[in-house]
Amino acid sequence: MIIELQNLSFTSGGETFLQDISCRIEEGSVVLVMGPGGSGKTLLLKLMAGIVPATGGEILVDGEPLSRMSDRQILKTNLRQGFVFQDAALWQNLSLRQNLSLPVQYHFPSRSVQEINSSIDLLVRKLGFRANLELRPAHLSGGNRTTVSIMRALMLDPELCFMDEPSNGLDGATHDNLLELLKELKSGGRTLVIASHDGEIASLLADWILVLDEGRLLAFDTVQNLKHTEDERVRAILREVLDLSTTYDTDILEILGESDENPFA
Repeated sequence: MIIELQNLSFTSGGETFLQDISCRIEEGSVVLVMGPGGSGKTLLLKLMAGIVPATGGEILVDGEPLSRMSDRQILKTNLRQGFVFQDAALWQNLSLRQNLSLPVQYHFPSRSVQEINSSIDLLVRKLGFRANLELRPAHLSGGNRTTVSIMRALMLDPELCFMDEPSNGLDGATHDNLLELLKELKSGGRTLVIASHDGEIASLLADWILVLDEGRLLAFDTVQNLKHTEDERVRAILREVLDLSTTYDTDILEILGESDENPFA
């Protein structure tokens, strides 16, 4: 599943939040979206996923303009992708099991309860989730709600998954399990677009880094190439973002170069 953005923009209430974003995300790649708070990361993911309509530019999915797709084509496209929301966006009046089951029941009504529960159990094991699935979201910690959101996004086995800060609030063990699951998805050829400041995700998974600042695309390049950028603003943002990670000195530098110093300093 190839996603191409052509001069993508979003304006609301006379204010421009994203302007002229152009890039191409190849099938099977892992793209890490980085930038300061308020730079437009969450909005960009929602535009790419078709959750929020763009006000300018175009999104191509496998070469087809999203704006020209029929409702049936859009539904087929949506079935090929998952989305992990930063605020989890779980249905508060449903149990956790119902939250996980509902997307499958809606799109594949012939699928048996046993099949659905088997898929749930597999994800529960992979992420080491221990909370009672009969609870409602209000009874969970923020990290556990995020974990359920991740599982829900993967219930339909999507080709492409958008993830907005998927490691926020996770405890150490769950974070490690998430990394293993993401590596498994990557090795299976899934396309991942992840907005995150997590240094381990950057070092272990990212093929490309997309850098936003104040709604503009500052850089879109491989991790290896970005360490050589001469753009001072890009360097400053990467230095600020990556320095937030306690694993920076070990994991990030492994992929960015063999230096003991911050390559963006």
